[in-house]
Amino acid sequence: MKRLFILFILVLLTLNVIFPQNRRVSAEDSYMRVITEDTPFFAYYTDLEPLFYLPYTYYVKVIGYENGYSHVECYGKNSIKIDGYVPTDLLYDDDLSVTNPYANIKIYTLTPSVIYSDSKLSTPMQYVFPSRQLDFYGTLPSEQGNLYFVGYNGKLGYVKESDIQPFTLQNHPNELTFLQTDVEIEIPETEPEPDQEQPATTDNTTLKILIIASLSIAGIIGFFVATKKRTESNYTTNRYYDENEYE
Repeated sequence: MKRLFILFILVLLTLNVIFPQNRRVSAEDSYMRVITEDTPFFAYYTDLEPLFYLPYTYYVKVIGYENGYSHVECYGKNSIKIDGYVPTDLLYDDDLSVTNPYANIKIYTLTPSVIYSDSKLSTPMQYVFPSRQLDFYGTLPSEQGNLYFVGYNGKLGYVKESDIQPFTLQNHPNELTFLQTDVEIEIPETEPEPDQEQPATTDNTTLKILIIASLSIAGIIGFFVATKKRTESNYTTNRYYDENEYE
């Protein structure tokens, strides 16, 4: 009985190696890059409106896949970690070493501001004073102008761009390998220079001269041949009449 139990355990271990059930183990170490400025981040893949657009050139951690979407995590080092869904075809695996994948930057209020819980700005969530530090997650265009999706005091919401001190978000320091096919320009090595087109004109002129000369020579030869035949014909005719008169 003990041998059967050991054999059963070995079979289970073998099956787990050949047919691993947990596919998220490899995905948890996989980072995908945001390669457009309008890559949406959804709370659920069934949502029609995104929470915000992810920062361009930065990364998200892939933890799974579902219906054409990547289930991802982002942020969390010095801010609230969030998870959501991003269209898989808008992410890029650049196969580079990723040290700091997220845009962990801080932004500051310019005036007394309101953080709203929704992108329609219909539900105020918290009032904040000027020069308060907020965690930046992404941007969302709206009818009220650009909104920033931010974190503050353990809460997530939206604040107007006009209420935030101007700031610059630099590209991720990793090489932008996904742009290589767009910036490479191939210049044909055999492309003629403007001053190299003159020989072609000279060659055409020479060819025309040769053709005209050939036609002229042919005409002269034809003229002499026709004249010779006419002379021989007259000679034969005169000789024929002379013979009749003789008879």
